[in-house]
Amino acid sequence: MDKLDGLDRRLGVGAPMTRRDFIGSTLIGAGATLLSGCAPLATAPQRGRTPGFHPWDGYGGVGDYATSNGNTQAVMDAAHVLRDGTQARALASASATGEVFDLVVVGGGFAGLAAAFQFHATREGKTCLILDNHPVFGGEAKENEFSVGGYRLFGPQGSNGFLPPVGRTTLSDDVWRAVGMPMEYEFADAEETFGLRLAHDSYDAMFWGEPKLDVGHFFRDANGGRWVKNIWEDGLTRTPWSERLRTDMLRAMTGKETAHAMEGLGPWLDSMSYRDYLERELDLHPGVADWVDPVLAISNYGFGSDVVSAYAAYLLQLPGMKGYFVADTFDFTQIKIMSFPGGNTTYARYIAKYLIPDAIPGEGLESIAHGRIDFPALDRAGAPTRLRLGATAIDVRHEGDAVRVTYLRNGRAEQVRARTVVISASGQMARRIVADMPERISANYAQFHHGAVLVANVALNNWRFLHRLGMGAGRWYDGFGFIGSIRAPMKIGGQTAPYHPDLPTVMTFYVPFYTPGLDIDTQGRIGRAQLLGKSYLDYEREIRAHMNDLFGSAGFDARRDIAGIILNRWGHAYIGPQPGFYFGGENGEGLTAPMKKGHGRIFYGHSELGWRMNYRNAIAEGGRAGEQAARALGRGLPA
Repeated sequence: MDKLDGLDRRLGVGAPMTRRDFIGSTLIGAGATLLSGCAPLATAPQRGRTPGFHPWDGYGGVGDYATSNGNTQAVMDAAHVLRDGTQARALASASATGEVFDLVVVGGGFAGLAAAFQFHATREGKTCLILDNHPVFGGEAKENEFSVGGYRLFGPQGSNGFLPPVGRTTLSDDVWRAVGMPMEYEFADAEETFGLRLAHDSYDAMFWGEPKLDVGHFFRDANGGRWVKNIWEDGLTRTPWSERLRTDMLRAMTGKETAHAMEGLGPWLDSMSYRDYLERELDLHPGVADWVDPVLAISNYGFGSDVVSAYAAYLLQLPGMKGYFVADTFDFTQIKIMSFPGGNTTYARYIAKYLIPDAIPGEGLESIAHGRIDFPALDRAGAPTRLRLGATAIDVRHEGDAVRVTYLRNGRAEQVRARTVVISASGQMARRIVADMPERISANYAQFHHGAVLVANVALNNWRFLHRLGMGAGRWYDGFGFIGSIRAPMKIGGQTAPYHPDLPTVMTFYVPFYTPGLDIDTQGRIGRAQLLGKSYLDYEREIRAHMNDLFGSAGFDARRDIAGIILNRWGHAYIGPQPGFYFGGENGEGLTAPMKKGHGRIFYGHSELGWRMNYRNAIAEGGRAGEQAARALGRGLPA
């Protein structure tokens, strides 16, 4: 055995799991099953233990989402037909299905589902087809499912964190109520806390909710490193930071300094980067921006403070912005953000079931959150709404009195006709799909820059090591990612996840990719290369070694304690709003204004057109575009 294999063995890479952990693990919707009782890790195909296991995608878990963990190799290969400009050959061989729909929606995430929802709300009785390029709908609102020790465990692939409707009503609030989402939720830590304050989602511990939670920071020192818990409780005195940095961190977090009047604040902030605002306008130590960079990149924007508009940081109430908020401003720090077991997957499933009642059998939270999808029901002929999976749109163009939509499915190009179209795919897809896109829209889309993100869910046989450290989330300043956390599970009928330090759970890692000091386009390309350039095995080794390094002193052993790892790669996860994104462009309208108007029978509605990328803005933008399409039909477009 060579040295590398010896290291792999010590880390537990490729270690077998008991057969019971895979009972019922049929990959529903993909037509495939696990062929072995061994853990299907990336080492398996290379060692001949699990035929057909993809060495780049890696283990996908069990259940409906097992073949749809992030952007898989198959999804990327189809999308790269657009990137490489090779769709002409597919178009030449495309065959028409003969179908005509009142609306075709490109994209099946929150925006696409909301477009269909609002279209039907405005034009009842019309037909709609949603095209989704993944094996399962939901965009980044999908989940990873593990089976460990007889328990069903879930983690978010991306989107997580929600609040039920409160106060003012938005379209998301209206949809929430219409599809029957519960208004109240219970979590397991209401009965037993084990002496810890745990988050209910995977974002809160990064910044907004940290003062209310038990969060550790790992600082390197001459002895290797040490964990410091709840660093804000005593004014950062236990951190190794300089006195100047500690003082400026506290100023940024709690101070109410302002550098501009409220009038004209938005355009002024949008004229500079967030780093320039912190260092030039507030005269804060550069370490403040360094500290907040990964939070900024992961929470919404995909990049660090040197290339992201200061107005973007204002929208997230990040450090240095507290002084601009008034008493009635929604305060993220005063609430506890919640998460369903698999992130916002449950909300997406509720909307899909509302649009297609047979999509998920049963009623109520337990059935809709944890029931299996009826995949044939999604695209049933004659239904008002149909959802076609594995369909990558490659060409959308006006053709006479309709719009011709061409997509790839099962290696073949197919075409349908639509009276109206909503593009709910991301901007980098939209500008390559729409063949007759007006120049101004195309030029603005060309200024959209996307950051890469990796979300890794690690199933643990227990979390006793975190309990010993007295924390549920940890942040570090080198190595893999920057933060990992567990969540107190939501109580969902008889399928509530276990909650005890000696029982299994899922630890979620959000990993940004940014390279300060370079322009935003270069950073995006480097980040994608870093994200996509490693095999699953590379990441598995890195995660296991890093967790041993961080948590070994608390008794953690990757070989013994890790039950499985799922990677979710998102190469274009977030739009990075550079200075001028919000209030630049023609007439100070920002870059998104022309897209929101649409052209002809084609309308645009996706989360990037909102000022922040989240489920609420995705629903708002998708719903707006769906309503625009419905009204266009009402104006008498030819049938």
